[in-house]
Amino acid sequence: MSPRWLLAACAPLLLTAEVRRVGPGQRYSAPCQAIRAASPGDVIEIHAGGDYTGDVCAFAQDRLTLRGAGGRPRIDAGGRTAQGKAVWVIGGGDVAVENIEFTGARAPDKNGAGIRFEGRRLTVRDCAFRNNENGILTWNNPESELFVEYSEFDENGHGDGYSHNIYVGRIAKFTMRFCWSHGAREGHLVKSRAAETNLLYNYLDTGSGTASYEADLPEGGVALLLGNIIVQRPSGHNENLIAVGHEAPAPRPDTSLRLIHNTIVNLGSPQGTVVWIGRGGPRGPVFRNNLFYGEGRITNAVLQPGAGDLRLPLSSMADLAGLDFRPRKAERPAAPLPEGLAPTQQYLHPACGSPRPSAATPGALETAPPAGVNEDAPPRCRPAGR
Repeated sequence: MSPRWLLAACAPLLLTAEVRRVGPGQRYSAPCQAIRAASPGDVIEIHAGGDYTGDVCAFAQDRLTLRGAGGRPRIDAGGRTAQGKAVWVIGGGDVAVENIEFTGARAPDKNGAGIRFEGRRLTVRDCAFRNNENGILTWNNPESELFVEYSEFDENGHGDGYSHNIYVGRIAKFTMRFCWSHGAREGHLVKSRAAETNLLYNYLDTGSGTASYEADLPEGGVALLLGNIIVQRPSGHNENLIAVGHEAPAPRPDTSLRLIHNTIVNLGSPQGTVVWIGRGGPRGPVFRNNLFYGEGRITNAVLQPGAGDLRLPLSSMADLAGLDFRPRKAERPAAPLPEGLAPTQQYLHPACGSPRPSAATPGALETAPPAGVNEDAPPRCRPAGR
């Protein structure tokens, strides 16, 4: 098939794609009005100056991009949900949601979400989810994929322990990076039943909430936790921080857990366990170059100390109140890692990231960058002007 033929075939799609602008003085007064009019491939641009209270809807067009402009627009569900599920119930494939805040979702089944994902592929970037019963909630489709980055999840949860800041069902793949999840009400900061879960360079902190687990993977699966800062505060309602496989009777055939270059802080119970592995968890988890602060056992699994793992008292932290989770001094070098697993980024607060100078020391943050490295290099955050 020649490139010329492909261009001719795609030309009708390119010609019909449209930017549909929403807000005061625009063609559409509310996002759902523009969404209902949209065709596959369209861009819906929502101006931050509008009042979109109670504007909820479900849609299933493919290749939509929905993004905020002129700041970050806030969609307050006002206690409503589309189909009894969410502010937006998103079907279709290759949908992107950027620079929008979702709040106030309530549903009869106590699972009202900012976004309910019921499509094939969804990207959520530079968004905020506050005060919903779930921030994001997905369906159970083994072919679906969810990618979330540069986003904040705060004070979501009904308060019954069954709703969470983000709750991923039995989908194929879930990746979350450079996100800040905190303040959940009774539920978890992140919960995933995906066949593959990648938590990369995030900041998960109980904050002032009453979250149970900071990260929960109840059915195991292939899991990589790389470069995360994970903090349990005394207000948390579970003494364990991370749980893997505790709801499954036996491991999936491909279940694995790699915990690499994370910084994990236990400010809660000294009887707690950092990584609790249940019957459905991996039999040979891999821990490398993690930095553990505080008391409590590292894991209940039969496990040799991970190469490069380091345990320090809380007093060794640079500045807990200032959210500087680096040690005051470099204690020892990190152990070598297989190619492709060394961290190349590190979390930058809030909900951002920056290149990591090296992977020379344990933990999610480089303790002492080598000479000549600019720590003030431009971060990879929200696009300029958003």
